[in-house]
Amino acid sequence: MLGSKNISLVPAFTLAASLAMAVIGCQTTPAAKPATAAPAAPTRPTMAKICGNCHTPQAGSLRGNFEGVAYKTQSIQVKIDDISEVIRFDKATLKIENVKGENTEEPLRDISKGKEVRVEYTEKDGKKFATLVVAKPPIKVAADKIMSTEDVEKLVGLGPEKGKYTLIDARPPLKALEGTIPTAINIPFVAFDKMVDKLPQAKDALIVYFCQGVT
Repeated sequence: MLGSKNISLVPAFTLAASLAMAVIGCQTTPAAKPATAAPAAPTRPTMAKICGNCHTPQAGSLRGNFEGVAYKTQSIQVKIDDISEVIRFDKATLKIENVKGENTEEPLRDISKGKEVRVEYTEKDGKKFATLVVAKPPIKVAADKIMSTEDVEKLVGLGPEKGKYTLIDARPPLKALEGTIPTAINIPFVAFDKMVDKLPQAKDALIVYFCQGVT
């Protein structure tokens, strides 16, 4: 009986040793790492951040600030925050709205630099081709919200502390450097969201904006 027990233990021991080796083999074999997807390329913005206060992004449409036009290459440049987009166009088929000027042959030249525009486009071979350019129309301001030149002169004469006002030049920095109204601080319209901390904290504070006209 004792001998038979010893004999029966040999296969069991051999099997256990084989299983142990199999487990060790599995532990020492490195597991295959799952393939990682390549990072997606960052998408270019189609609308300036400040435009998001009133609009939502739309396919085939860009919203930003007009930078310039080159009729020789039939292309326009639009600034969307920190990115410039170059969009080609066909002079014969391009539609233009809210641009009234004397330049009938090259009407895009009547759009001032920095003007807010919306550009509808089609895409071909990775290039954008404008079909419609819409300049932002003049803002309709209520009569009680408009301050006369004489009233501004009185405030400037008192100064910000006595007059209790903040005068803001909303033009591009280069224009403000050429000359501005005394006591005014320059907060360009396109950079408003980045410089909002310059505004007075009091909700009842008088804030007077000016630019190159009612736009």
